Amino acid sequence: MSSDLLSALNKNGSGLNLRELAQTLTTAETAPRLEVLKSQIQKDNVKLSALAQVRAQFQALNGALAQTATNPVLIVATTTAAMMPKVTDRNLLRPDSVPLQVQSLAARQVLEFAGFASGKAPVDAGALGLEFGRWAGDGAGFTPDAARPAQSLTIPPGTTLEGLAGILSAVPGITARVLDKGDGTVSLGIVSETGADNALRLAAAGTGGGGIDLSAFDTSASNAQRQVQAAADARVLVDGIAVSRPTNVIRDIMPGVEVTLSAVTSGTLTVERDEQAARTNIQTLVDGLNGVMGLLQSLTSRGVAGAPAGDLAGDRSIETLQQDLRRLIATPLSGFADRPIHLADLGIATERNGLFRFDPPAFDRTFRDRAGDFDALFGDQLRSLTDGLSVQGKVSSGLTSGDLTFSVDGAGNAQLGGYAMMGLGLGDGRRAFIALAGPVQGLSVLAEPGVTNGSLRFGRSLVGSLGALLARAEESTGIIGRRESDLDRSSRTASERMEALEARAAVVEKRYLTRFAAMEQAVTQMKSTGDYIQNLQKMWARDG
Repeated sequence: MSSDLLSALNKNGSGLNLRELAQTLTTAETAPRLEVLKSQIQKDNVKLSALAQVRAQFQALNGALAQTATNPVLIVATTTAAMMPKVTDRNLLRPDSVPLQVQSLAARQVLEFAGFASGKAPVDAGALGLEFGRWAGDGAGFTPDAARPAQSLTIPPGTTLEGLAGILSAVPGITARVLDKGDGTVSLGIVSETGADNALRLAAAGTGGGGIDLSAFDTSASNAQRQVQAAADARVLVDGIAVSRPTNVIRDIMPGVEVTLSAVTSGTLTVERDEQAARTNIQTLVDGLNGVMGLLQSLTSRGVAGAPAGDLAGDRSIETLQQDLRRLIATPLSGFADRPIHLADLGIATERNGLFRFDPPAFDRTFRDRAGDFDALFGDQLRSLTDGLSVQGKVSSGLTSGDLTFSVDGAGNAQLGGYAMMGLGLGDGRRAFIALAGPVQGLSVLAEPGVTNGSLRFGRSLVGSLGALLARAEESTGIIGRRESDLDRSSRTASERMEALEARAAVVEKRYLTRFAAMEQAVTQMKSTGDYIQNLQKMWARDG
């Protein structure tokens, strides 16, 4: 019933403000429950905001961990820019010093076929045989590379000198180009890859046609007249031992390092620990840890002695995360040395308030006496403890620090840490074994002839363990992710209940108004009847 009708009825009825009364009764019935739901949403939002702070602080700590990775404690130094080192696998670095004497650089074979009028000059059709191999020192004897069979390149009619260069360049390991000599002639230059075994021999079989005869490019007997530069290996003395390599980028002198040679020279490559880098990294780590632990302490504070409680006080999930962090930091690092490594010895001291500080005296003592212990802070380490065994591969997140036993039985079946491995013979007595399951999955072990058992050691660094814990916590199924999902769900449920309650309030108010309208009609009718009776009595009194 409309409010105008209710007002009209009310003038001759009870005289009460029935709309206000209906609203008051509806509010009394629904307001307490609405306040509870609003309070729940507000609390959930506060907690979500606090979790966002935790997530942001975790990301800041992850940034600090990444910063330590860009400031390595183990560095590679060189005494000459002509021997430029590059770290390819930091986990393989070990302190070392290697003297090198570069006697000669690796070179590409360069052939020049000169005296042509133009790059557009036609070349006779036919075939051009191509072989890779090694020329004798006098350029008169050639030994083909058996691993790369000879090729026959078809030279179709209408091919120009530039077209021939294109056909040659399409062969992997060859670059050919036509060069203007500046004297009215052009030359066809053919260049191989570096290394004495990458030299070229060309054998022509032309069909004639009035163009450049293919025999002009034949070097099957000798290349001495065409060779501008001979293909050669780099020759280097490593600790006085002569070695040769086909390129000037050498990757097997120092584990985890490749060296680019650019000149005949002498020098030394050194892998050493940088004390200042270690100091900087530890201070960065301490600052990052204090940021996380200080925030968690504040948010989970129970509010004693009149102090306000934190926004996540009593949240068991976040308290568990806080305990996990403390436990990780308090656990000695294993797998790096013959004894556990304690953070306090490396200069990370724990304060009474649960935060951390850099302890220079402890740092100085350990860096002076056991500098290798600092490797346990910043980089995982996987190595063999047995001569004749080597290991490589990406370590899974499930592998824990410690020693792993490797063994091969009489049937050739291998195990690493109790998990089966697949074996492959390499044809020279060595065998490679690959783990296909368990926490060692992805690791491969290379065993020298006769080696059937041994030990490997893995150490997970503090930075690696922290990074893994933070990543797990931030995942959708991790502690922070689950709590955010729970609070989101709680807020959505409360909002839905509020909407339902507000809709119900409208129905309740309408019901009250309907009932009050019926009541007003009855009151109005009763008052009308009363007025009629009073008037009738007055008439009776006058007539009597």
